[in-house]
Amino acid sequence: MGTTDDAPKTLTSVEKTLTIIEALWQLDGAGVTELADHLDMSKSTAHAHLSTLAQNGFVVSEADQYELGLRFVNFGAYVKRSQPLYEVAQPTVKELAEETGERVFCMVEQHGLATALCVAAGSRSVQTDIRVGTHSYMHCSSSGKAILAHLSQHRVEEIIGQWGLKRFTENTITDRDSLYEELREGRERGYFFNREEYRTGVTAIGVPILNGDNVRGAISLSGPAMRLEGDWHERELPNRLLSAANAIEVDLTFH
Repeated sequence: MGTTDDAPKTLTSVEKTLTIIEALWQLDGAGVTELADHLDMSKSTAHAHLSTLAQNGFVVSEADQYELGLRFVNFGAYVKRSQPLYEVAQPTVKELAEETGERVFCMVEQHGLATALCVAAGSRSVQTDIRVGTHSYMHCSSSGKAILAHLSQHRVEEIIGQWGLKRFTENTITDRDSLYEELREGRERGYFFNREEYRTGVTAIGVPILNGDNVRGAISLSGPAMRLEGDWHERELPNRLLSAANAIEVDLTFH
């Protein structure tokens, strides 16, 4: 294990700026006081960073409320276009959401977290805090489990070592051996469950998107536990997700 001298050098000021950008996104805009309280920093520090961002067009303000500027649209569009999976998966994700009425996601692994690449909401889907670009822990996510199950043992160990197995509900898997067993069972049947492990009352089903032996991401569907039950949850939805994943995999080979 390396010493602290081996760690990459970082700039605290840049880290604060990035934290502010993410907080503005999560809060859907905020004033200086709200932002400073949310991030536990002084108002003068928050204001200085906001002023710098505003001067460069990355933040706009109106009536003392700061929001992310449209300059981020170009960056977001570029990042999505640079991901072949986004272009291929988006139509399938939207179609599945329309067919089932539930919320459907395509997720990829970035920095050891499950990251939403595209999201579509059906007519009866529940609200969620997961939007395009949102990161979530993999051990309590059906998509995350689907991806973890097809990574190398070494990579899985790295991810657990980095992020741990945080408890979100009484159903969250926080034991390493239990998680490995869950991944093994999911590999055998081809799909993975999140049984109210991230949010009480919400369940999800995830299926990996594979390219040979490599996992490219996962497609998942989430909804209220009281609605996603019985044969609909155990057989019908998994089959639909498996078909959707297969369609994406085929399209990827020709992309």
